[in-house]
Amino acid sequence: MSRAGLAIAALAIASAARADNAVTPADHADALAALLARTDAIAREVASVRHLPLRHPIPNEVVDRDELRARLEKEASDHKTAEQTRLDGIALARWGLIPYDTDYTKLLIDLLTDQIAGYYDPDTKKLTISRSAGDDPEWAEMVLAHELDHGLQDQAYDLKKFDDLPDGEDDAAAARHALEEGDGIALMIEVALERQGKDAPWADPAVAGALIAAMSEDDGDSLDQAPLAVRESMLFPYRAGLAFVAALRRRGPWSAVDAAYKRPPRSTEQIMHPEKYLADEKPIPVRATAPKALDGYAIQSSTVWGELGFQLFLRAHGVPETTATIAAAGWGGDRAVILARPDESRPDHVVGLARLAWDSEADAIEAYDAAVRAVDDAAPGATVEHGDVRTRWLALDGTQAWVERRGTSIVIALGVPAPDAAGLLDEAWTATTVGSAR
Repeated sequence: MSRAGLAIAALAIASAARADNAVTPADHADALAALLARTDAIAREVASVRHLPLRHPIPNEVVDRDELRARLEKEASDHKTAEQTRLDGIALARWGLIPYDTDYTKLLIDLLTDQIAGYYDPDTKKLTISRSAGDDPEWAEMVLAHELDHGLQDQAYDLKKFDDLPDGEDDAAAARHALEEGDGIALMIEVALERQGKDAPWADPAVAGALIAAMSEDDGDSLDQAPLAVRESMLFPYRAGLAFVAALRRRGPWSAVDAAYKRPPRSTEQIMHPEKYLADEKPIPVRATAPKALDGYAIQSSTVWGELGFQLFLRAHGVPETTATIAAAGWGGDRAVILARPDESRPDHVVGLARLAWDSEADAIEAYDAAVRAVDDAAPGATVEHGDVRTRWLALDGTQAWVERRGTSIVIALGVPAPDAAGLLDEAWTATTVGSAR
């Protein structure tokens, strides 16, 4: 599942540290100016709590909502970003994660404009605070601390280099993003507690769970109204990232988190299961080529769903969260591709093909059963075959879809033109290859 196609990372959650003492509009500008005047002092405080050196001051600025939106639109208009976002939207629609008629770029810009309280840009080395953050002085100060932490991460570990991964490695990118944002959320909490003379709370595993539950409360804003897969992908780095960093802090000081920048988490599976990170349980590599059965089709986009992505695919198609969580556990590796003829841009005219590898045959059986439930929703029509290892559908649009299991692997196909389906059934297994089991 791809991350948002825009480069600016949003602080899109409400921390438990947030207070409810908002200032009046007349005092708003003065309160924000006073806060920014203390940036250097807060940066030193953050550096002390986080145990990272502040090597040089971090410049800052304030933008209003209109300027923020203009920046997002400019970023989205960059040719490479625009093309990647377009392909992400096609893939999400093909897999049924957003409606076919969604303007995915506009959806992202609307969400980020509404949600961003502040961001740190590794390109400009500058921290930006949204003017709306000044509505609540204590919250604004925590936003500032969070973004200053990103500045310290950048000075210590070069975030632009840290985030630079090959195209198609979206699951690994999401894992690294979760480390960065989890670090920032944990830092916010520790700063707030240290000001009260209290120790870091991570020795009690229930603390992180309670904080994550608070982040998950539905307040009816634009993010809560977004498609499930988009919403959960945007929240994952903050919620799961906090749980991951808390697990590392429970075992040691901040140096345990620093070590994760030197040996980054490889997958969302490692973020969701810190014990797998500590054991360095590597993802199984899966590769894909364009099948000959789809004459004239080429791979338009290729990604790794990861444990998170497969879980969200299931949930988006009505599989209960608990069932989806169990079915996604035991994920080993995957590759999901979108195949289309040249210049084809309609999501309903492209083919989705995914090969997933599992740690055991029992895990693959659970995944197969859950995937059948999901594809039954994603490809409404008639079930033409149903069994323990393969289920096929003839969709209402005349295309075919199927889920098939062989040993510890499953294949999911959506939107296959009926004349090509017979040839692709077998070739799907040879056009996708699984590397060595871990």
